[in-house]
Amino acid sequence: MSLRYEQYRSLHDTRQLLSDVLLGSLNDVEDIRISARHCLRHFPVLAETGEPMFSQDEFDCPALDEPYLGYEKS
Repeated sequence: MSLRYEQYRSLHDTRQLLSDVLLGSLNDVEDIRISARHCLRHFPVLAETGEPMFSQDEFDCPALDEPYLGYEKS
């Protein structure tokens, strides 16, 4: 299971990816595929109710403007 900050970052990066695709700032299919793979790696598992099940570790929100695992923000 992923740590909670990894899950939080995954949700944030997924929202950014979808925004980039909708606004047309990210058009290359291979770039979209790579970004989606990065987002899905730590995406939280959903419960039967549809709500995300986060890990129960202690959580401090990391700075979102820093690169994540070597991946630069678009």
